[in-house]
Amino acid sequence: MSKMHDLARTGQSIWYDYIRRNFLLSGELKSLISQGLRGLTSNPAVFWKAVAGSSDYDDDLKKFGKEKSPRELYEMLLLKDIATAADLFFPVYESTKGRDGFVSLEVDPGLSNDTEGTVSEAKRLFEALGRPNVMIKVPATPAGIPAVFELIASGVNVNVTLLFSIEVYRSVADAYIRGLETLAQEGPTVRGGLPVDAVSSVASFFLSRVDTAVDRALETAGKREIQGKIGIANAKLAHLEFQDLFSGRAWDRLSARGARVQRLLWAGTATKNPLYPDTLYVDQLIGPDTVTTLTPATLRAFLDHGTVSETLTRGIEEVTESLRKLADLGIDLNRINRGLLEEGLETFVQSFQSMLKGISEKLDRLFSGKKVYSAHLGNDGERVKEGLKHLRDEKVMDRIWAHDYRVWKEDPSEITNRLGWLYSPDIMPERLGEITEFVEGVREEGLTSVLLLGIGGSSLAPETFRKVFGAGKGFLDLTVLDSTDPGAVLACEREHDPKKTLYLVSTKSGGTVETLSFMNYFFNRAAAALGPKEAAAHFAAITDPGSSLEERARKLGFRKVFLNDPRIGGRYSALSFFGLVPAALVGVDVAEILERAALVARNCEGCNCPLGGDNTGARLGAAMGILAPRGRDKLTLITSPSLEPFGPWVEQLIAESTGKEGKGILPVTGEPLLDPGDYSADRLFVSMVLEGDETFDSPLRALERSGHPVIRILLRDLYDLGGEFFRWEMATAVAGHFLGINPFDQPNVESAKVLARKMVADYREKGYLPEPAPALVSSGIRVYGDTGAGDPVTALREFLERADPGEGDPPAGRSYVSIQAFLKPDAGTTRILQELRERIQKTYRLATTLGYGPRFLHSTGQLHKGDAGRGLFIQFTADAPGDAPIPDGPLQDASALSFGTLISAQALGDRQALLDAGRRIIRFHLEGDVPSGLKGLVEGLGNPGR
Repeated sequence: MSKMHDLARTGQSIWYDYIRRNFLLSGELKSLISQGLRGLTSNPAVFWKAVAGSSDYDDDLKKFGKEKSPRELYEMLLLKDIATAADLFFPVYESTKGRDGFVSLEVDPGLSNDTEGTVSEAKRLFEALGRPNVMIKVPATPAGIPAVFELIASGVNVNVTLLFSIEVYRSVADAYIRGLETLAQEGPTVRGGLPVDAVSSVASFFLSRVDTAVDRALETAGKREIQGKIGIANAKLAHLEFQDLFSGRAWDRLSARGARVQRLLWAGTATKNPLYPDTLYVDQLIGPDTVTTLTPATLRAFLDHGTVSETLTRGIEEVTESLRKLADLGIDLNRINRGLLEEGLETFVQSFQSMLKGISEKLDRLFSGKKVYSAHLGNDGERVKEGLKHLRDEKVMDRIWAHDYRVWKEDPSEITNRLGWLYSPDIMPERLGEITEFVEGVREEGLTSVLLLGIGGSSLAPETFRKVFGAGKGFLDLTVLDSTDPGAVLACEREHDPKKTLYLVSTKSGGTVETLSFMNYFFNRAAAALGPKEAAAHFAAITDPGSSLEERARKLGFRKVFLNDPRIGGRYSALSFFGLVPAALVGVDVAEILERAALVARNCEGCNCPLGGDNTGARLGAAMGILAPRGRDKLTLITSPSLEPFGPWVEQLIAESTGKEGKGILPVTGEPLLDPGDYSADRLFVSMVLEGDETFDSPLRALERSGHPVIRILLRDLYDLGGEFFRWEMATAVAGHFLGINPFDQPNVESAKVLARKMVADYREKGYLPEPAPALVSSGIRVYGDTGAGDPVTALREFLERADPGEGDPPAGRSYVSIQAFLKPDAGTTRILQELRERIQKTYRLATTLGYGPRFLHSTGQLHKGDAGRGLFIQFTADAPGDAPIPDGPLQDASALSFGTLISAQALGDRQALLDAGRRIIRFHLEGDVPSGLKGLVEGLGNPGR
C-alpha cells in the first residue's frame, strides 16, 4: 500500500497533472494506478510539449499531417490519448462507483468568453469520447460559469478551472447545484449524458500562483512573515464555504436523489519558492471530499517524504489572522485573484496557440527530413547502442527523474540535493512576473547598463545570453566582471557610471571571494558618487536562501534579492534566476527560452526510451560517457559563429562535472576546425549549427569519412539555446553514470582556493607573496618550472614535447594542453593566445584549451586536478600596470589586500595545487609589454607542421 492509498482513506484523491503517449503505453500509468492514483488532467501546454519534444506522435503526424490542419491534428492526437487514459482508469471509476477514475481535457481556451461556444464544444468533445469517466474543463469566467450550469444540466462532467476567488467559487457552486436541479427534473440531454446520481464535477482552486503574486506584494511592503501562507489560507476558506454550500435542505433533497458534492480540487500544488517545502500544498490541505492534482515531481516528493494527516480543517484561526494582516497592509487579495484569472486565461490562450504553432513546426521538420539530433559514431556505434540498451533495461532515465542517487553513487551526498535543475523549465515560468517587475522598474528609472559581479556558474550563462542575443533596444547592456585582474576591474569602473548602472551581485554560496571583493569595491564607489542609500538602490543580488550575501544585501538595503532554488548547483543554474534575470535585463524573451527548454525536458523524460524513442539527452550522454574511457575524451564543440558564446558555458558544465576520480571529459571550445589529419584519435566532435548554416557540412563529412565520431545538433534559431542548456545538463548527468562518478560535486576545486588563501595570509603577515625562484630569466620573461633551456621559446618547446602520445587504438591517455592566462582579458591578448593554440594543435596534434584566471578555476579547474593527470599546463602571469585596493567591507575605508595581490595569490595557489596533484606545469611571467612577450613566444614556435 502506498501513500496514495493512505490518502484515499482520508477522503482525498490524487490526480496526475500529466499526459503523453509513451507514458500511457509504456505501463507507467498503469503502475501508478495500482499504487493508488485515481485520476488524470491534461492541458495544451503539457500536451504540445510532448508532441513537439518527442517522437511519440510522429507516426500519426506523418500519416495524417498532409490532410489535416494543426488544430485537427491536435484534437485527433489528444482524443486518442484521453480515450486511452480513460480506459485505463475505468476500473477505478467502477470500483469507486463513479467517484474517481476521471480524465480531464479542456475546451479551446479561446472560448473562455463565449458561453454558447463553450457549451457546444464541451458537448461535442464529451460525445466524441463516449466515456462516462471523462471531464470537460471549463474556466471560471463570467461566460464560463453559466456554461457550467448548462453542461451539468445536460449530464456532462465538468472540471471548473482557474478558481482563485471565494466570491467566484460561490457562483461556480451555485451553477453546479442549479444544474443538478435541472438535470434531476429533465434528465440528460446529450448522447452518453449522465443522470443526477452519476454526473460529477470538481472546482479547481489554484494555490502556488496566489502565493507567488502575494509574496511579491509582501516583499515590496517589507513584510515577509506571512509569505507562503495566503494560498493555503485562501483554500481553507474555500473549504469552509464548501461546507456551507453543500449542506441544508436544498442540498439534502439533491443528495437524497444520489447527487454528489462538487469536490474542491487543489491545483498548482508544485511550490515555486525554494524556501517552501516541496510538499507544502499537499501536506496542509488533506481532507475529505477533495482532490489534489500533482505534477510528476510533486508526486515523487509526496511519496518520498509527504505526510498523510487530515489537515484541511486545522489552523483556521491562524488562516484568518494571516488574511487580516494582509488586508491591514492594504494588499487587496480580491484584486490579485482577478488579475490571476486574467493572467491564467492569457497563458492558456498563448499555450494553445503555441501548441498549434509547435505542431506546424514539427510537421515541417518531419516532412523535410531535418533531424534535431544525429550521430555518426563509426566503430563505436555498436558500443553506444549497447549503452542505450543498458539505460533502457536499468530504467536509468526514470531513476534520474525519480532522484535515485544510486544512478551515480551509493552515497546520496551532493546528489539528492542537487537535482532541482530538472524542474527549472516548469517552475520558473511562474517566477517570471517577479523578474519582469524588477526589469521594468530599473528601465523606468533610466538605468542603461548592468555590471554583473560573479564568477563561474553565476556568470557564464549571463555572458552567453548577452553575447548571443545582444542588448535589446530600450533594455540594459550587460558586462560581466569575473576577473580579479586590476586592469579589468579598473576598466569596468571607468566604463560604468554609477548613476546609470545596476550592479548585480551573483553567487550561490554567498561567500565567493572574487564576487564579494567586487561587491565591496563597487558598492564603495557607488556610495561615494550617490550616497549609501541611493547606491543600495542600484544593487541587486542573486543567491541561495540563507547565504551570507542575502544577509548583507538586506542589511545594506539592496533593491532586490532573488533567492534561487538551493537544490541547483551553479553550473546547472542557467535556467534559474542566475541565468534568467540577466537575460531579461538585456531583453531576451525568457518565457520563450523556458518554452524551448521544456520541450527538451519532455524529450529527456524516462518514458521516452533512449533506444526505441529519441531521448537525445540520453543519447548524447551515452556517447560522451562510453567514448571517453576508450580514449575519445576530448569533446570538441563546433558551432555556428552566433552560437560560439555557448562554448564557455558548456565547457564548465562538462569539465567540472566529469573531471574527478582520475577520469574526465575535456571540453574543447574555440579551437579552429582543421583537416582530419590534424587530429589524433582522441576526439569526439559535436556540432551545434543553426538551420541554413552549411559552413561546416564538408569538414564534418570529412571527419566522419576519416573515422572520427561526429554528433550533429540542429537549432531552428537562437532561442533553441534554451533547450540546449537542458539537453547538455541531462547529457552530462548521463555521462557521469557511465563514468561512475558524481557529476554534481567538485571535490578538487577547493585545493587551489585553500592555497591561495594561505598565500594571502602569508602576504598579510609578511607583506609579500611566497614567490619561487625562476628557472630562467630571458628577454623580459621569467620562466618557472623544470627546465634547463637557455631561452623561453626552447623551454616551451621542450615542455610540449613531454606530451603523452597515448596508447592503443584509439590512443587512451593522450595529453592535452591547457593555456591559463592570469592576464587582463581583452580581444588582443585572446587573438595571440588563440594563435598559440593553433600552432600547438597543428605542430603536436594535441587538443588545446584556453582560460583566463581566476575564471577557469571555477570552470575547468576541477578537471585539471581531478582527471587522469595527462594535461600540460602553460600559465601566463604579468605585472599589472595599475592596481586597486579591495575594501575590507562595504562602506569601509580599510583595505588589507589589492586586486593585484589577489590575482597573484590565485595564480601561485593554482600552480602549487597542480604541482601537488602531480601535474606538469610551466609558468611564463611577462615583464613589461604583455602582447610583445606573448608574440615572441608564439612566433618562436615557428610555422606549424607535423
